[in-house]
Amino acid sequence: MTDRFWQDLLEPDEDLLWTGRPKPKLSLRNFQLLGPFVGAIGTVIAGAFLLQGNSLPVSQSVVVAVIVALVALSLYRGMTRLTDLRRTRYALTNHRALFFKLTRDGTRAKAFPRSAETKPDLRPTSPPSVFFIRHEQADNPARTAHLGFEYIEDSDRLSALMVTAYKGAPR
Repeated sequence: MTDRFWQDLLEPDEDLLWTGRPKPKLSLRNFQLLGPFVGAIGTVIAGAFLLQGNSLPVSQSVVVAVIVALVALSLYRGMTRLTDLRRTRYALTNHRALFFKLTRDGTRAKAFPRSAETKPDLRPTSPPSVFFIRHEQADNPARTAHLGFEYIEDSDRLSALMVTAYKGAPR
């Protein structure tokens, strides 16, 4: 995303403070990304062990097939999650937090006013993730989501910027 792209999005009297994108690293701290792959490897090893020289009854073969299908689905979801992260961009302005996902059809965007922010919560992913927005779902206000910028390399600087750099922030 070019500087021109960002400038075209800004409202009058809005300043672009920070832009970034998720850059997850291969780490045990990122277990939520690695889980489907570890599960797939474990299932392949277990399946090979079970099928090695054994002829299973039809009922057991069906159970093994269902387990393999569930692991394949989990693996597909894991790959989709990684693809979504590669296509995600973030921006922080003095008025809004912006979330973008590049798709085949264009760019999907969500914007949240800085007034919806909570104290930044650094999560120990690798690199850290910064969660800072509580978003209530319109159809069910009892359900809230904690949103933020995931896998951010300069998360410490971003957190410090969030605390001090928006209109209405205590100075």
